[in-house]
This record gives sequence, structure tokens and C-alpha cells, in this order.
Amino acid sequence: MYKTNAETNGFIIEVSVDSYNEIFNGWDPSPVKRRDLDPEVMAFIESCSADIPLRYPVELHFYLPAESRDEEKERLSEEGIRNNFSYSIALLRRSLADIRRKTMIYAVAAFAFLTLRYMPKPGVPANLLTTILTEGLSIGGWVFLWEAFSLFFFSGQETSGQLKRYLRLLNAKIAFKYR
Repeated sequence: MYKTNAETNGFIIEVSVDSYNEIFNGWDPSPVKRRDLDPEVMAFIESCSADIPLRYPVELHFYLPAESRDEEKERLSEEGIRNNFSYSIALLRRSLADIRRKTMIYAVAAFAFLTLRYMPKPGVPANLLTTILTEGLSIGGWVFLWEAFSLFFFSGQETSGQLKRYLRLLNAKIAFKYR
């Protein structure tokens, strides 16, 4: 499905654009080296990267018309692409740290609620209010435990996988080819 570079065994993600500006978001007024990638270009690169197993390196080849060749724009575009992935990696790392922090908080809350629920309560009368409170502690404890489990195994793994793909894209060889 993807071409490979025989020298590096890297899979090549090919992106065809009509100008260097099409690589970047047209609504972003920042200079090219700080501009976000175009959402469609980014979605295409992410989709292709997700298809390729993480154990293989990738290369990004941007195809442009021959008359648009400009070495300075190439350099700035490559810098902008790398900056975009660096920024995305920083956001993913922050998100992963937040997931880990929430997982710990929810696990501690679950343990506390369930401990309170199942501790013996000598001298506490069994009436409607105490029954509601003990059942609430039980339900709350299990909900917090599920949320910790969900964050750790689902959200955390998804974010970690995305981080690995972005790290691979950050280190990808970027080439500009002309047609």
C-alpha cells in the first residue's frame, strides 16, 4: 500500500500539494515555522501513520509542481512541520500526565469509599439514611474504580499510542519532490 525506501526500510507517506502554503493551515496567521498543519494534511498523515506498524520508520514526501521549487520555503516548511509535531507531542505528554494523575486520584477515592463502605460500623443504627449512605459509598467506590480502570487502560493506551506515532513523525525524514 505504501512505497518503501530500500536504504532505510522506511515507509513513505506521499502528500501531493500545489504549493508550500497548502501544507499549513490557511487560517493561521503565524509565520510558517510556527503555523499549524492544514487539518486535512494532518488527518491524512495521521491516518497513514496509523496504518504503518510502529516498528518501521516513516518518511514524509511532499510532491509539488516543479516551478514552485524554493529552497528557503522548503527549509521553513520542514521546520514548521517539525515544530507542529513537537507542539503536539508536548500536548500529548501533558494529557498523558493528566490521565495518570486522574487515575491515581480516582483509585484512591475508590479505595477510600469502598473501605468506608465495608468497615464494620458498631453502634450505627440500620435505618433508611444509613442504608442509603452505605449503598452510595459502595456505588461511588465502584464508579471511581471503573473510571480509574477506564482511564488507565483505554484513554491512557490510546494517548500513548498517538504519542509514539507523533514521535515517529517528528523523527521522520522530510523530502520535497517535484513533478
